[in-house]
Amino acid sequence: MKCAILLSLFVGTASLASPPVHHPQASAKDAHATAAHDALPAAKDDHAHTAPAQPQATATAHSKGPNLPPADAMSRLMDGNDRYRYGESTYPRFDSARRAETASNGQHPFAAILGCADSRMPVEAIFDQGIGDLFVVRVAGNVADEDEIGTLEYGVEHLGTGLIVVLGHIKCGAVTAVVDGAHVTPHIAKLVDNIVPAVEATKQQQPDARGARLVRLAIRANVRQSMQDLLTRSEVMSAAVKSGNLQIVGGVYDLQSGAIEWLGEHPQQTAFLGGAVPPKQPAGHSDASHSATDPHAKPEHAPADAHEDHGAKDGHGDAHGKQPTTKPAKQAKAAPRKENWIALGGLLSVSAAASFGAIQYVYGRK
Repeated sequence: MKCAILLSLFVGTASLASPPVHHPQASAKDAHATAAHDALPAAKDDHAHTAPAQPQATATAHSKGPNLPPADAMSRLMDGNDRYRYGESTYPRFDSARRAETASNGQHPFAAILGCADSRMPVEAIFDQGIGDLFVVRVAGNVADEDEIGTLEYGVEHLGTGLIVVLGHIKCGAVTAVVDGAHVTPHIAKLVDNIVPAVEATKQQQPDARGARLVRLAIRANVRQSMQDLLTRSEVMSAAVKSGNLQIVGGVYDLQSGAIEWLGEHPQQTAFLGGAVPPKQPAGHSDASHSATDPHAKPEHAPADAHEDHGAKDGHGDAHGKQPTTKPAKQAKAAPRKENWIALGGLLSVSAAASFGAIQYVYGRK
């Protein structure tokens, strides 16, 4: 009889002390937060190793969205340049397999670069990208005239390119020639006449600037001049920017350090497009705020005199974006866990009291 009573009490106690069940609502929040974190675009440079995109069926690829969202494309370029400038290049997608893949499936570049023809700025190497990754246009002074605009329109409309970077560089010979008023051949004169407005604007805004400083400021102004030409002279590109399928940013490459001073979007872009630009995740920022936004930034290698051009700051912040916090989900999970432990303690107390009472009753009958 005693054994039966004790066994019954033991079974009842074990059933009451079953593991606590977590609140289903909190679990759902945790799962949602985890899924949101996992869904963040990877900053690793492995986009092209996935299955290649199929060629577009129409001639307006940007209408279906870019090959890679502009913010993600910007992150990929910044990561590649970070590897390049610190001697950690991986030289991706330059093998025979990549040649065969792009020959069979066509090209799907995730970004276009309008850069200078200077032999010291090899674009794919600067961004540590491979075959088929970048749609590159190079011309002296990185100017945006008819041929360059038409070429970039092809990249946006037919190839699905979602990001255009106008990339100048320090000590640019074309800009220096215009600043110094050097004698040039007739063909070069037709080329650099695109640079003249930028140089004249710089002289008006910075009347005290002379020599190398004037050239540095004019180089930045010339990058923005090309950005302005793309926005105001191309209906294809302006429409793609308005729809959010294209972003146009500027940068200045340092020939010695390999770093890029990111200028961001044109400060007057909204005015150029009539104020009809949708909000989107920004990409690009000046080196003045690089250390605060780019986790890879090493300020000691920032291009010289970056602070002189006050218009270089775009005030956008980090192109890599912020990861969603999971703090609320953790707090929601902690509350039901605490309640379960309190309930368990109460059940154990009741069980112990019942056991003690039963034992006293049994032995009391003796």
